Amino acid sequence: MPAPVRTVSAAPIRVVSAADPPPAAAPAARSPSPFAAAPAARPPSPRPGASSSPPCDDEHAGLRAPHRSGAPQPAQPRTLLDLRDLVGRRESRDAFAAVAAWSGALGAPLTATTGAELLSWAAEARRLRPATEPPRPGDLLVFDQAISDDPSDLVAIVLERDARGVTELVYVAAGVVRRGFVDASRPAVHRDASGATVNTYLRHGRRWPAKGMHYLAGELLGHVVRMR
Repeated sequence: MPAPVRTVSAAPIRVVSAADPPPAAAPAARSPSPFAAAPAARPPSPRPGASSSPPCDDEHAGLRAPHRSGAPQPAQPRTLLDLRDLVGRRESRDAFAAVAAWSGALGAPLTATTGAELLSWAAEARRLRPATEPPRPGDLLVFDQAISDDPSDLVAIVLERDARGVTELVYVAAGVVRRGFVDASRPAVHRDASGATVNTYLRHGRRWPAKGMHYLAGELLGHVVRMR
């Protein structure tokens, strides 16, 4: 007797055309690179009425915009003591021109442009005094060979004279306003017994060795010009 025939249902066959693109393979998972840049943080939305300019850090907070303010103008004192506020500031003018401008702002204008011209004018006007004469506030002090080997090459203005007989002065050296002290009666003394300055190391020329080898203000002081 013949065996019974089983009916097998076949799965449908999908006909693939050559024009159909092959199925895309699933992308493999990639480990993040340690050198990949972190996504940029989104800046917070500005508050209503707030400025859209970036905040200014402390380092540049006090700087002025050069295209708005222009070059700063040299400060002019109203009193002699105002000169102390200028100490340490940069000075773009010539050292003599700065002192002459200060003297003019304080009521004693000058027509001289150099130390030699100042001495010539002072001699004609009978305002020239020896270095040993105690200076007064507002007087000009003329030093020899302070920045060169030439006489009268540095001029300073007198602020006041203390109880020790030491004169406080302001001058310009290497483009900076500086404060110093001088006592021509003790020219070779730098400090007294208490440690207070008597004569400032004033020479700041670049030539070495310096002519005369003097450095203290009392050693370099040549003349006092009485301005008042």
